[in-house]
Amino acid sequence: MKLEESPSGRASCRGCKKPIPKGELRFAESYALPGADAEGFRYWHLMCAAQKVPGPLKTAMATYDGTVPDRAGLEAAMAKGPSKAGDRPLPHVDRAPTGRAKCMVCDAPIEKGSHRIAVEREVDTGSFVTKGPGYLHPKCTLAWTQENLADSDSVAVWTGTLFANSGLTQPEVAELTEILTPA
Repeated sequence: MKLEESPSGRASCRGCKKPIPKGELRFAESYALPGADAEGFRYWHLMCAAQKVPGPLKTAMATYDGTVPDRAGLEAAMAKGPSKAGDRPLPHVDRAPTGRAKCMVCDAPIEKGSHRIAVEREVDTGSFVTKGPGYLHPKCTLAWTQENLADSDSVAVWTGTLFANSGLTQPEVAELTEILTPA
């Protein structure tokens, strides 16, 4: 995760889908490419990132040496956090609002109010394939990461992104870290 000037103006914002003009400061969010031994970047306008992924943007702003335009406005937007759980980028941890979702690994229902891990998955609608969230029990996540991520480095990057996107308390992070760490 880092802040950088847009070199060409060709990249579109992950949040609003509009191009990021050449020379404008943008947020580059790293993520592990599924099924590959590589890392990619998703780009955001700073305000879009402040509204959708405040945790990772705050981390990137803390390490950036240059001047950040409208820093006060960005910090105010980050303080509000995502407006609803559905606005959080994937992957993230939240609490199941109902008991209807099923775990993608064990196919058992995820109990209402319990932690669940939301990951991006492909959904075949019959006429086209789209992407959307899929859910995992925390205890089933290790099996999912071993099947879907290339190596321990990409798992570490993925886990860091998971926690950065989630807004968890320290006790929740400690509890989930214990569950997600291989024995």
